[in-house]
Amino acid sequence: MLYALLSLTVIRMLPIFLSLTGTGEKTDSKLFLAWFGPRGLASIVLNTDLPGTELMTMVVVSTVFLSVIAHGVTANPLATALAARVARTGKDALSGD
Repeated sequence: MLYALLSLTVIRMLPIFLSLTGTGEKTDSKLFLAWFGPRGLASIVLNTDLPGTELMTMVVVSTVFLSVIAHGVTANPLATALAARVARTGKDALSGD
């Protein structure tokens, strides 16, 4: 479970956040993109010939399950908060303009 939590946060978010450095994105936009950013189903495909497949399967299932719950619960509130900031400032949602 600890790895699943880390995978949903630091392990996945940090590279996306850092990759946006120098793009002019505001911090809240970078965090939004890092939280909801690129995802894939590649983690669901496992090679069953590898040692430790049962543990890897448990980690993958836990991560996907936590992702569905966490992102489903936070999608509307975080999108609303970002939209409110954009409306207040009159600036583009995803850029520092």
